Amino acid sequence: MPPPATLAAPMTRSRISSLLREPLVHFLLLGAALFAVSAWRTGGDASAVPTPPLRIGEGEVRWLRETWTLQWQREPTPEELRALVAEYVKEELLSREAREMGLDRDDTYVRRRLAQKVEFLLQDTTRLAEPTEEELRRLFAAHPEWFGGETLVSFTQVYFSPDHRAEATATLPRLLAGANPMDQGDMLLVDAEIRAATRQAVAAQFGPKFAEAVLALEGDAWQGPIESGYGLHLVRVTERRAAKPRELAEVRAQVVERWRDERHREASQEYLASLYRKYGVVADESVRPMLPQLGPPGGAR
Repeated sequence: MPPPATLAAPMTRSRISSLLREPLVHFLLLGAALFAVSAWRTGGDASAVPTPPLRIGEGEVRWLRETWTLQWQREPTPEELRALVAEYVKEELLSREAREMGLDRDDTYVRRRLAQKVEFLLQDTTRLAEPTEEELRRLFAAHPEWFGGETLVSFTQVYFSPDHRAEATATLPRLLAGANPMDQGDMLLVDAEIRAATRQAVAAQFGPKFAEAVLALEGDAWQGPIESGYGLHLVRVTERRAAKPRELAEVRAQVVERWRDERHREASQEYLASLYRKYGVVADESVRPMLPQLGPPGGAR
């Protein structure tokens, strides 16, 4: 008879990667991580299961020392380390007693913190997965707008201080009639002509709302006034250079990150739907339209 080690083929790296992409695996990992948290929230008889003793070992002490060192940029002294250990034990004992007394229930901050920890755990598990080349190509092809090159824009702007809106409005017809823009507006220590700038560059100089408005302008006529962090501007777009199509290899890191974001969003949606089915949500008729539509009908009732 062959030894037990030969009865099953070893797990290949590709097989492990494939398993890590399965939502069920995410749920199992998350469930294991949350087992201790859910145990004391089930409402069972606390006296039926003895509370395990508080254990503190080298791992906890090492964590306390490293946390202190990161914060203060030096190792704690023996006296400081003893104080850290004492505070850790005190905090753990008091938190156990608080849960025993039910002080964690109906507490907004505790509820929010626990919910955040579940979110963090789910995010950690979903980020373990690695996309296949086909998944990256499919995502890249489906959303070219996410990964395309940036449009370059050139424009001329005439500035007016915020309290000169009426003057800015009155100046627009003069510019449209051919008036020299250099003779109009108020003084501003920013170039009147901006050439071949990306959205990010325009936003860095004038603010994101201004950049969005300028990139959305059509035609080459004077338009405005448009608000910026400085005040008001009349703007004439002189050139708009279309973004150059990009290859997957150029933006691979961005595509992988977006794939992980999408996987996390899908896994979070599926997990929340499973919680709706597990616990159920009872809502008044007037409240039901406000609830997210998750899972099959009947998850919220």
